[in-house]
Amino acid sequence: MDAADTIRSDITVLTDEQKDRVRQQLRRRLGSCQHCGGEEFLIGEALFLGFLFVSEDSDAFMVALTCLNPECPAPHTGIRLAGPQFL
Repeated sequence: MDAADTIRSDITVLTDEQKDRVRQQLRRRLGSCQHCGGEEFLIGEALFLGFLFVSEDSDAFMVALTCLNPECPAPHTGIRLAGPQFL
């Protein structure tokens, strides 16, 4: 599967370059995990929110994150980004 392909029509597999852009946004916004303070995340796919929720901007995505700290009590989270910020 090419990284530009989608798993479903609302889920986008990110390229390494796109994941790097997400990391840049993480440093600007979060800095660390809300649950354990860890600073390293595995970046997953992006869920397109623009058509799912009326209150979301039409270019909104939720990017899946997993905290890499093995001691983290709640390692699964996400970051809401506009498409142009990372795509």
